[in-house]
Amino acid sequence: MKYQLKRIDPWSACKITFLIAGVVGFVVGAMYAVAITLMASFIGMAGMSDGMPEEMGYIVGATGVIAIIAWIVLTVLYAVLGAVVVSLATWLYNLLAGAIGGVNVTFEAIPSVVPAPDASPAPPAAAPPDSAPSATDASTAALDASGPDPQST
Repeated sequence: MKYQLKRIDPWSACKITFLIAGVVGFVVGAMYAVAITLMASFIGMAGMSDGMPEEMGYIVGATGVIAIIAWIVLTVLYAVLGAVVVSLATWLYNLLAGAIGGVNVTFEAIPSVVPAPDASPAPPAAAPPDSAPSATDASTAALDASGPDPQST
């Protein structure tokens, strides 16, 4: 089966990219936060032996806050910029696909591993001829025996 991808909906691509890029930004932001904190602690340890000025100690102490802010900013930045870039890319793809044609995609059917069910269903079991009537037949027979319904007149 051969198909051609003519158009990508920019809004749907934007939504899914926003979520995926946000998750990636969260992970990258966490790595940056850890790296900032580790660097600040190493600077603090190195500065203690060399007689670090007091102002530098305050900066090293504030790196935890800076790391959390960087984590949040990177998460939001990745999500927003990723969504904007993909939205622009889908718009450009739609523009070019309308002019010169879309991407050709070929699909091939994969044979099923599960065997197909038997095509001929089993015939329903017939009731023996001398059996009692069913409940619907009995209720209909009782109504017929009682005569017409008095409220129907």
